[in-house]
Amino acid sequence: MSERGTSSGEWAVLSSKFPATLAKDKDPTTLEDGETPDSFGLGIDRPGTLYTESSPSAGTAWTGIATVSEPSYDPVAGHTWRYFFGRLWSFKTDSNVVYYGAQGSSTGYIRQGLGGIYCDTESANNIQMVPFGNNVAVFKSDFLYVIRNADNPSAGFIAEYIKQASGLPVAADVVAIDNTLVWANTHGVFSYDGQNIKELTLPIRNNLGTFVSTTITSLKADFEKRRVICRTGADAATGAIISLDDGGLYDYATSGFRFTTPTVVGKDGEPLIVDKIGIHYQYSTSDRATINMDVKINDTWKTESQFVIVPSSDNGYKELPLSNVYACRRFAVRITAMSANFYISKITAHVKSGGIQGYSNK
Repeated sequence: MSERGTSSGEWAVLSSKFPATLAKDKDPTTLEDGETPDSFGLGIDRPGTLYTESSPSAGTAWTGIATVSEPSYDPVAGHTWRYFFGRLWSFKTDSNVVYYGAQGSSTGYIRQGLGGIYCDTESANNIQMVPFGNNVAVFKSDFLYVIRNADNPSAGFIAEYIKQASGLPVAADVVAIDNTLVWANTHGVFSYDGQNIKELTLPIRNNLGTFVSTTITSLKADFEKRRVICRTGADAATGAIISLDDGGLYDYATSGFRFTTPTVVGKDGEPLIVDKIGIHYQYSTSDRATINMDVKINDTWKTESQFVIVPSSDNGYKELPLSNVYACRRFAVRITAMSANFYISKITAHVKSGGIQGYSNK
C-alpha cells in the first residue's frame, strides 16, 4: 500500500458492472459492484455501460386481462367476462364466486360441472382474474388464490388458497411474462411461477419509492426483454422498470440523472485520501462531453466543478483531478449529470494515501 505523505498511490475500481441495480436497504459500504444505493435515469439497453436515459421503454399492454362481451345466458348480471383456455370465465367485484363455462363456447354461457368456484377466505370480494401458464390467479385486495390446470377440458376446478398479504389493491397492477405472474401491492412488487412467490423488490423493501401500488397505476411489459414496466400518473409515464432476468431495479420517476457508487472504506479503519477519479468511456460524438460529479467525504457530499472531456478517439480514458481532497474513512462518487451518448465502462479512484478495504494494492 502507499505511504501517507507520498505522491504515489494506487488505483481501485469503484464501479464497473452496469447497469447497477438499486439496493437502498443495504449499508452503502457493503454494496457489491453492480449495486447502487441511490440512482435514477440509468440507461439499461447497453449492458456494461453507464449512460443517461429518461425512459428506456413505455411497455406494451398485456392482453391476458382483455374482456369479452357479456355472453348470452349470463347466470349473474354485471360480471366481468374473459375468454381463455377455450372457455368463458367471469368474476364480479361484489361476489366471492368465479364462474366458468363449458369448453368451446365463447359467446353463450353453458354451465359445465359445478360452474362456479368459491374464493371466500377474505371478506373482501374478487378484484381480478389472471391467466398465467396453464393456471388462473384470482386476486382479492389482500389474498391470492390459484386455479390450477385451468386448461383441462373437464370441469371440477377448485381455487387453492396461496397466501395472505399477496393481494392486488389496484386491478391494473398485474402482468404475466413467460408464464410468470407479476403484480404490485402496498408491500412491493412480487412474482409467482406457480410454485413460489418471489419478492422482486426485496433489496428496497423499506425504501420502495415508486415500486408500490400506491404509486403504480398499471403494469405493462417489454415481453422480448422480459422487463416489467411500472407506469405512474399519465399512461405514458414510466416510473420504474424491473428486469426478470437479473432482478435489476431501475427508477425513472425522478427527472434527470444520478448514479451513486458503493461507498468504500479505509483499510483496517485507517484514513484514506482520494485525489483523482478515472473514467473509462466511449463517445463517438465529435463535440466535447461534460460530467457533473459529487464526492462523499465520510458522510458529507461535496460538489466538484463540471468536468469537460474532449475525446481524441471513440474509446478513451480520462483522469479527473478532485478539488475536494481530504483524509476520510468513507468515500463515494455521485454523478449527477453527463452528456447524452457518453458511455462509461469503469469508474476508478486514485488512492493517494491509505488503502481501500476489499481491494488489493499489490
